[in-house]
Amino acid sequence: MKISKRFKGFATGLAATGLVFYSATGQTINQSGTSGTTYTGIDQAQGSSNALRPINFATIANDANNLYITLAVNPSGNLETGGAFNYIIGITSGNPTSGGDSTDTTAGNPYSRDIAFSSSFGGMQDFIGIFGAGPTGANGSAAHPYTSYGFNDYVWNGSSWGTAVDTVASGEPISDQPSTSVPNQITLTVPLSDFGTGFALTPGTIFDFDIDSTGTSANTTAYGSLADPSLIQPGVPAGSGAAPFSNSYQFDETELDQYTIATTPEPTTLALAGLGGLLVLMRSRRK
Repeated sequence: MKISKRFKGFATGLAATGLVFYSATGQTINQSGTSGTTYTGIDQAQGSSNALRPINFATIANDANNLYITLAVNPSGNLETGGAFNYIIGITSGNPTSGGDSTDTTAGNPYSRDIAFSSSFGGMQDFIGIFGAGPTGANGSAAHPYTSYGFNDYVWNGSSWGTAVDTVASGEPISDQPSTSVPNQITLTVPLSDFGTGFALTPGTIFDFDIDSTGTSANTTAYGSLADPSLIQPGVPAGSGAAPFSNSYQFDETELDQYTIATTPEPTTLALAGLGGLLVLMRSRRK
């Protein structure tokens, strides 16, 4: 079910926790969730019928140390042999004064793709770029398939993206992914510590995000979006110049999804809870 919300105001303080969550005036949140949420796409994409362009769904979960992100393209897509594409995950606090990268003429992200977050969201603050990987010569073709998907993380430092704070060049093998008979899904394990220099992702933190498919060269637009259905206009041919699709169309996102970092029990808490349960069981048996 699609959940749409219009947010007004700049910040809401939570006195009990000391956390402050932001939502920009006029922004739209398409879907919201917490650990284990599956965000549904509309499984259509621009420019061609290649099954690696549409984003079917994404599932996000977290524990105390990592984000776990599963991205699925069209069920008929084959990430080993279907071609060469990049997938990008943009993340922001949603605070309109955050000063993230909100370039709306060229790029707006470290891959120099023509994809940016509207300044109403405060621009893009963190970025996870996903790419095909494998042995020398791997290019996503049947003759030279990808065997895994790698990723790298960038943090906006207030004036530029700088170099990646973390690069996982080989990624997790496609053979380890949720679907191996038709490999249309990839799962990433992204350390929460990567985001500390941008804005810390701690329990209760809310962030806004989107996942887009795009090409492998600079100044390529988004072919598909998880959060913003307004991007998708099936049947508009690549290179036609028709808005929104042309390969150099600047996609300035005004609709995102939202995720809340879940609180996860510390190991000592779990141990104490287990001990408490054992004591209750022993007492009940004695009675």
